[in-house]
Amino acid sequence: MEYLIMKKFASLKLTALTLAAFGLLAFSATSLPVQANTFSANHPNADMVDISAYQGAQTNLGLQNMKDAGVQAMTIKATEGTYYTNPLLAQQTQTAQSAGLSINFYHYANFTTKAQAKREAKYFVKHVEAVTSQRDVVMAIDFEASKLANLPIATNDRNIKAFNKVVQKAGFTKTDIYTNANWVDSYVSMNSKNLGWLANYPNNPTGKKYAAANAWQWTSNFKFSGTGRTDVSQLNNDYYLND
Repeated sequence: MEYLIMKKFASLKLTALTLAAFGLLAFSATSLPVQANTFSANHPNADMVDISAYQGAQTNLGLQNMKDAGVQAMTIKATEGTYYTNPLLAQQTQTAQSAGLSINFYHYANFTTKAQAKREAKYFVKHVEAVTSQRDVVMAIDFEASKLANLPIATNDRNIKAFNKVVQKAGFTKTDIYTNANWVDSYVSMNSKNLGWLANYPNNPTGKKYAAANAWQWTSNFKFSGTGRTDVSQLNNDYYLND
């Protein structure tokens, strides 16, 4: 996944920026995982995974292994700014659908003005519509670019509202914001239409966090059988599950 940039240490910032360059979603709100997580009774649920081109083409076997482990939904990077489209978007979408997973999409935000937000939203919608006719998917904004932390929260909230208005006008009624839990109320606000998909990586994740949010991404380092390291989220409700 993409990576949130506001970190306590410069080394973590560098790591996050490097990962973002690969189109990966993942903020290390507390610390970066040291080793790949494996299943245990104490871990949070692995309800949803998110992927980008970085994870490569998906296979039916790989997704079946995820489903067998409890995964119900996959959220796929579609676009970034108005200049990048995931080259594996169609393949990843079709494979996830054929595996019976709920699908959702995210857009890596670069907008700093309302006009830019609207252009990016149109770009996002265009490329999602090219791979699915579904309208019950979540259209999430990946809100982590470092420059966004230089803007007033009111400006960010205004731009997000403009972005979502374009998305909703296209018939996608479910929107959300993926961000570092530490960014909430500092650089971006949550509301009833964007309860949040929040990233926070404890060293030993257990139980539940952010019960009021739609989802908690608790690691970017989970390893399912037959797969590489994967971003994993626990769902707090059925918002990311298609009707």
